[in-house]
Amino acid sequence: MFKVMVMIKRKSGLSMEDFIDYYESMHAPLGFSKVPNLKRYVRHFIRPYGNAVYGADTTSAYDVLTELWFDDEADFNRGMAYLTEPETAAIIAADEEKLFERSSIRFMVVEDHETRIPAKP
Repeated sequence: MFKVMVMIKRKSGLSMEDFIDYYESMHAPLGFSKVPNLKRYVRHFIRPYGNAVYGADTTSAYDVLTELWFDDEADFNRGMAYLTEPETAAIIAADEEKLFERSSIRFMVVEDHETRIPAKP
């Protein structure tokens, strides 16, 4: 599988609750419908956390990390090419304007390495 993470900041003035609600009810279904070869689509909404060791920072550079999964890099490239077609790009951009600080959007290719933790007795 080929995985891409998209890091995004919500639009200024939009509460986290409204951001999540709109993303889940409107933007995610729209995005999924526009990329036919997308295999998995996961959103990780980020909230500040702090404790006695790690201070909480209430200003995060991003509000969501979105995972996009494809069979391979060629499928990803086909999906991205489809998103740049003028009609599709206009639909996605109009929706993103309601939700995101579009200049914040960053795509990153992810290479996973997982440590298997043995079962404890």
